[in-house]
Formats: sequence, structure tokens, C-alpha cells
Amino acid sequence: MKYYFLISILVLFNLLMAQNQIPPQDESFDPLQLHEPSLPFLDGSMIYEIITDIKEPGEKEAQNSDTLRVVKKMGYKVQLFSTTDFFKADTIYLKAVNDFIDQDVVKDFNSPYYKIRLGNCITREEAEALLNRALALRYRDAWIIRTPIKTEERFISY
Repeated sequence: MKYYFLISILVLFNLLMAQNQIPPQDESFDPLQLHEPSLPFLDGSMIYEIITDIKEPGEKEAQNSDTLRVVKKMGYKVQLFSTTDFFKADTIYLKAVNDFIDQDVVKDFNSPYYKIRLGNCITREEAEALLNRALALRYRDAWIIRTPIKTEERFISY
């Protein structure tokens, strides 16, 4: 019994002493000596494009040209379906994309619900026509919701 106690103390002592040894580290690497080209994220050239999803026009393009830009404002959408089941929502989403080729169909996730929404209607009348079309295609849970929508606006610069 004394031998086991003495051996266990020696083993623990050796383990504690082994923890104090720190291996040497190689610090010869210097990233400043690589001479890599600047990343577009670091010099700010791609930041505008990533945030807005619009490429900045060059000086020649910006003069005397009109462009479309996407603006978010309040409008109407038709909510086709709402569920907590991801797979059911995905099935309805794919069916809606096929049924409404000419409309913008989105799948929103507001915890815990997946919502399938359709259209970017500026007026209530447009949304009602879209709702009637959805009801004719047997989307029984469809209804109109007032929500932010994306619309295109002509931007003229001189």
C-alpha cells in the first residue's frame, strides 16, 4: 500500500513538472514582407457594391444618364402561407415560384414561422387582383399584408 502511494505521488509530481516546460515558438514569419496586393475590401472600393448591391457608376457613366434604383417603401404583399415546418414552406415556395412566374416570391423567416409572400404592390387594388389570382390557384390561406416592398425608381442625373 505504501508503494502505491509513493508511486502515485511521484507520477503526479512528474506530471506537474512537465507542465512548466514551454516549447520554443518560431517567430520568424513577418506578414509585411509578403507584398500582397491590397484587398478591395480594405481600400473601400467594394464596400458600396456589397452593401447596396449596386455598382457605383464611373464618372463617364454618371453624367447625363438615367438609371433605375431599387427603393424600399411601404406597400402590399399577398401572404400565401405561414407554417413552422421548413419543408412544407419550401414546397409551397417552389410551387408559388412556378405559379407566379411574373411576380416576386419570397420566403421570410420570422421565428418560428416561415412565411411565403408574393408581389410588390404599390396600391391596394394591385394586391387585391393578386389575391384573387392566388385564391383561384387554390391558395386558401392567402391574404393581403401591408409591409415594406422593393420598387424601382428612375433616377436621372445630369
